[in-house]
Amino acid sequence: MKEAVSVSEGRAVVASYLRLPKREAIEFWNDDRITHIRALATTGKPQFVWDPCKEGSRRVLDRVKFRAELEDRGDQVDATEPGDGFDVSVEIGYGRIWMAAPLYLGDMSFGALSGVPNVALARAADETYTLCGIGEGGVHPDVGRCRRIFVQWASARFGLDLGALRLGMGTVIKIGQGAKPGIGGHLPGTKVVEVISRTRRIPVGVDAISPAPHHDIYSIEDLEQRIWALKEATGKPVFVKVAATNYVPYVAAGVARMGADGIIIDGHGAGTGAAPWVVRDNVGIPIELAVSSVDRMLRREGMREGFTVIAAGRVSSAEDTAKLMALGADCVSIATAALIAMGCVMVHKCHLGFCPAVLTNRIEDDPRKVLSLETATRWVVNLIKGWSAELKLILERIGVNSVRELVGRRDLLVADGVSEDSRRAMGLEGRGLD
Repeated sequence: MKEAVSVSEGRAVVASYLRLPKREAIEFWNDDRITHIRALATTGKPQFVWDPCKEGSRRVLDRVKFRAELEDRGDQVDATEPGDGFDVSVEIGYGRIWMAAPLYLGDMSFGALSGVPNVALARAADETYTLCGIGEGGVHPDVGRCRRIFVQWASARFGLDLGALRLGMGTVIKIGQGAKPGIGGHLPGTKVVEVISRTRRIPVGVDAISPAPHHDIYSIEDLEQRIWALKEATGKPVFVKVAATNYVPYVAAGVARMGADGIIIDGHGAGTGAAPWVVRDNVGIPIELAVSSVDRMLRREGMREGFTVIAAGRVSSAEDTAKLMALGADCVSIATAALIAMGCVMVHKCHLGFCPAVLTNRIEDDPRKVLSLETATRWVVNLIKGWSAELKLILERIGVNSVRELVGRRDLLVADGVSEDSRRAMGLEGRGLD
């Protein structure tokens, strides 16, 4: 598709998608997945019921299927507008926050993103009654004016004070992220320009490094103190974000026991432009293996009721959402999918400050090209509408009226060609191993 731009004050305002580049390597976010997300973002309407993008994939979640899909014998069901009576709204944080759809727009910071995308995500969350995590880069002024945001409290505490923490609807204590478990965060100094310097309260041109540990959290008791301090300071729910590792069920149980309102579990493969490949590809476990074990642990310990589990990491479609909720999540987080909706073409240059879609580029005083805020917001709003419509169609096919009734319904799923260890981790029956 040819890039469409308009000229405003000498700048090219991007308001259309770039042509997808040729790819030599096979990756998860392939052309089919990108094309589907773009179709949702431009139309706001459902494109299919059962996701054809999963065919041939090696991801475990793509080999988990609803029994209803098997009964359809692989036939694609028409993606008509969903009927009435199917509810995709959820309540999270012990019922304190209502969401029109179980979609949390994942934590991407101002600085990592170039400003317009941050504002577009926050405004889209307000318009669709979902939620947007602002990431750890402090609060962009226009983002701070939005209501349905979660402020992140990460190890470096960039740009945070009591006023910032009291914005929005809740706080997220970030312990880890799925793309690089255990190694903190890093915004290169080349991207720390004047506006980022003011927002993060660090010198211009200096690397913004978030250390792996919080300087005041070295035990579960320390975490409890931080949770209750933030609750008392803000009067709002507090969530904890962790990377998915082998011990995540025990971590989740500790987080729940220490008084948090929910946990965001970030699975292997979650995206960031700055993740070292050796960590990205070898540390962490897939979210589909983590979320089911967390759900079962919390139920066994009597701490599941009201406590929210948000699943993150390569969530690419409404079908992924439905399957992760059936495995035990209350909600999913989408970040890369939201960037693709705003024009990302996956060139993997985010950390260098170069982005052909002007999403993660280095912020300049006089940019030659900027993303249209109006168009970017509309794309994300449409993505959420289309995603929700596809989710309702799935509910109709599996015979469930509400996504709240779907949570933990592993009986609706079957693992097709998945190893015994993976089936056991998810608590699923199988159809044999390929």
